[in-house]
Amino acid sequence: MIPEIKHTYQKRPVRFIELYACEGWTLKIYSISIKNEIIDYSLLALAKIELPLWLKKNAIYDLDTYKVATLILHEGKEGCFAILNWWIDENMLQQYVYLKNNAGPNEFRYFSHNGIYTCVWEMAVLWFERNAWVEYVLKNPQNPDAIKNYLSAQLNEDV
Repeated sequence: MIPEIKHTYQKRPVRFIELYACEGWTLKIYSISIKNEIIDYSLLALAKIELPLWLKKNAIYDLDTYKVATLILHEGKEGCFAILNWWIDENMLQQYVYLKNNAGPNEFRYFSHNGIYTCVWEMAVLWFERNAWVEYVLKNPQNPDAIKNYLSAQLNEDV
């Protein structure tokens, strides 16, 4: 028996916020919110405090990174998820998820250690980023502007 689906799917706004430089990285930061057009900016400020520590996890694998990442801040029912991804070894995505729980302290805590890492709305951003990475970087590895062109591709849709 299939568990009851309690909520009919509703589109949510995906909004590109900014390109953000941190520790030699460039991040594409996106907002998704169940509440508003864009997340509460205090959540963005809180995530930015954590970014230097989160980005250090790129050293876990001895694989090439390109110092570009995507941060999705998703304000949902439970709190705000911070989904951080970066490309490694040309075509793989390394991902970490953190949650600032509505009922908990004012901090993000590591959330993906038990296997949950993304939802249907975040997957739309990841699909867009996958296609942009293929189009601008993997199909044009000799183009000196490949990464710049990738960073210029940004999603702004209700998904």
